[in-house]
Amino acid sequence: MSFAFVSDHLALDFAATAAWRTTQYTELLAEPEDFARWATAAEVVDRLEVVSQADLVTARTLREAIYRLALAAATGEPGDAQDAAVIRQAAAHTPVRPALQALGRVERRGEVQDVLATVAASASDLLGGPGRLLVRHCTGEPCTRLFLDRSRAGTRRWCSKQSCGSRINAAAYRRRVRLDGQSTKMTRDKYPAMRQA
Repeated sequence: MSFAFVSDHLALDFAATAAWRTTQYTELLAEPEDFARWATAAEVVDRLEVVSQADLVTARTLREAIYRLALAAATGEPGDAQDAAVIRQAAAHTPVRPALQALGRVERRGEVQDVLATVAASASDLLGGPGRLLVRHCTGEPCTRLFLDRSRAGTRRWCSKQSCGSRINAAAYRRRVRLDGQSTKMTRDKYPAMRQA
């Protein structure tokens, strides 16, 4: 399964590794290898060699704390202090540091704790600052992804115009076509002469 990076923020993309939370819950970090794949796909590290089952549990715990606090930011709720503590604890470790190898080539090395510290630091910066006011919940049903609304008007509704936005627009189009068809039929029933035309 591939990962989507459409939230415009590392921590929110990590929170989205649990998808369709309210309907068809999908765990994208089902195995330790999935976390390693996510870390490289997100370009946090070039590769992650060893991820244990315990590491996976820790990663999911951090993910859920980030999701709950980001959702609280999106809905104007205060958030849970315990979730903030989980993020703070993960961020206390050394994050992944890019090492410049040559012009145009950077190397990112780290272990699981380093990756989690990078994600937690990213979440801390977002949720502890003014960026939290830009966190939105996708209005595409049944999407549960959170994203940053950096649009000038602050009216972005979907995590991705290509997926959720496209799906909603297609549904609206089908609804309009169906209603137009019913309207035409009702008009013809009311004015039988139109049937001859």
